[in-house]
Amino acid sequence: MTKKWLLLLIMVLTLALFAFGCAESGEPATEGQGGEEQAGEESTGEETSGGVIEIGVLAPTTGSEAYYGNDMVQSYQMAIDEINEAGGVLGNTLELFVEDDACDAAQAATAASKIISAEPDFVVGGYCSGATIPALQQFYDAGLIMLVSCANSTNITDLALEQTFMINSPGTHAVQTLSALLSSLGVTKVATIHQGDDYTKNLSDICEAQLPEAGFEIVAVEVMEKGAADVSAIVTAIRNAGAEFVYWCGYHADGSNVIKQLRQGGYEGYICCGDGSASPELITACGPDGEGVYVTSPPNVELAEGGEEYIAKYTDLYGTGPGAYSTLCYDTIYVLKEAIETAGSTDYEAVRDAIQNIEYQGLSGLIKFAENRELAVSNFIVMQIEDGAFKLIEP
Repeated sequence: MTKKWLLLLIMVLTLALFAFGCAESGEPATEGQGGEEQAGEESTGEETSGGVIEIGVLAPTTGSEAYYGNDMVQSYQMAIDEINEAGGVLGNTLELFVEDDACDAAQAATAASKIISAEPDFVVGGYCSGATIPALQQFYDAGLIMLVSCANSTNITDLALEQTFMINSPGTHAVQTLSALLSSLGVTKVATIHQGDDYTKNLSDICEAQLPEAGFEIVAVEVMEKGAADVSAIVTAIRNAGAEFVYWCGYHADGSNVIKQLRQGGYEGYICCGDGSASPELITACGPDGEGVYVTSPPNVELAEGGEEYIAKYTDLYGTGPGAYSTLCYDTIYVLKEAIETAGSTDYEAVRDAIQNIEYQGLSGLIKFAENRELAVSNFIVMQIEDGAFKLIEP
């Protein structure tokens, strides 16, 4: 009996000590309660001095548009280095996390998932609209504000995502600029060429919708397969339609081929390219056939106040001059900086509202947003290739 009672006493004491130890440890009674407390702590969006604000970047660093994608990343980095050297944002440094979308919709979706997994505070980027759009819903679902620096299809803002802002002027602004050019040239019969994707078809569709209202006739709408070597059938169709003016709605990689075949195929009318071709590489690829070609272009840094200093610094850092969208990307980071400082934290709603109401005068012009989060004031200009260089035109 004594041994049994002794063993029982030992067991009771052991259980009592174990229960006392658990109570002192402060472990949550249930897993669900602990998860709710943690989520509440993470949702404040407050930043303490000395931390890091991470910015995800979606850009085509490989593929046919890698020239633009790498220019985007370099432009972002230049702005970030300046800001960090000046003390950061609310005492925090900025860092980039870059993922390559290669201007491909499927790869963009994967890149967006990788960015989200890295848990950045914000996202910037977007060059090809067709690759940007598949990622936008993912960023919205993840609660990440997205500043779209270059892509400008109105299909982006048609999604009506409250945290997606378009820094570049939309295609509607491009066609308004195009209309002024057409009027100055005294032509009425217009042909467009697109490639069926979210950017190029969207721009062509806007032409079809807006130009007839301004008194111009769309006499042909041609579709070119990406990478097609022979576009002679398109050239013939445009000539037969009596087009006085051709608007290439695509990117420079295929645009140079279209321009050369139009000229070599006997087309003598005017040719203009959309902003996707606003690159010095268009001039190089076209050679003599590019002379006289117009471009509806985003703001050119060479023409901006302070542009010479910007070009010199960029060239010193990267060994080459900035691209057509460089200042838009550079300004994107400064818009984000100002919005965070206005909000006083990285809180989602506070920063989103600060961006919606911002009026920032950057190298690319005035950045303020309409209710649909498109750029409110057009930044488009018209350039023409003359003697192997772009020249500003005032239509």
